[in-house]
Amino acid sequence: MKDPQLKYQKRIVVFLDVLGFKNSLYEFEKDAIDNHDKNKHNNVLISEKANQFVGVFKDVISLIDEYDCKYYLFSDNICITVDPYNNTSLAVDILFTVSDLFKRFSEMGYFIRGGIDFGWMLDEDDIVLGVPLVEAYIIESKKAIYPRIVLSEKYLKFLKSINLTESDRFNLENFLIKSCEINYINTFYNIIRTDNKVTFLETYKKEIAEKLLETKNNEKIYAKFNWLKNEFNSFIERYVNNIDFLEQDFVFTTKDIEKIKKTKIY
Repeated sequence: MKDPQLKYQKRIVVFLDVLGFKNSLYEFEKDAIDNHDKNKHNNVLISEKANQFVGVFKDVISLIDEYDCKYYLFSDNICITVDPYNNTSLAVDILFTVSDLFKRFSEMGYFIRGGIDFGWMLDEDDIVLGVPLVEAYIIESKKAIYPRIVLSEKYLKFLKSINLTESDRFNLENFLIKSCEINYINTFYNIIRTDNKVTFLETYKKEIAEKLLETKNNEKIYAKFNWLKNEFNSFIERYVNNIDFLEQDFVFTTKDIEKIKKTKIY
């Protein structure tokens, strides 16, 4: 009896990469070797840093489990696939999902970048194969450059072709940022789904500021987080200027607005 043939299906494909992971691998190994004497077995090394990172990954993955999508893990990469046809709102919800992942990683000291594409995929429980995965990887590695998630033209075209609710269309319009030919996610926009706006921004401020301090002697890496700082500050300005439009279910006092303004990074 022949095995059932695998079928191509249209999927949204997200490819995410943890920035600076290669350097972390050397740190993990050094940590394990330095702690050799603490281990009970000579042929087993334990790195507390490596275990901490895996813990971060598992914590983030538990977040993905809450959503209607598939995911695949390899090294420091996450691939997420979404079938948007049974529920077209997932085409926009995936942007919230990715933004939540971005924030969760940042809270634990890591930042991600990535690419999103759309097209025909072999998407089974134990295999993911197709051009959109390759394209999403190329976008992440060649176009994203900074801690951001870049959207392909095919994905944007698909978003324009489907019937979205008024709410989804509103969110989509405010989720996308364009810089020259690059379209990417406004990762801070998911502030609209949190009740404590100031804490949301203060958390980002703390993590970005720490990365700027940590990388100040590495111009190439520092430039990436300086870019993120500028994106964060620009978002706060746009958010404050359009807060009544973006947050129609919230009432903000003058004191609230001043607290939000103070979360900018200088």
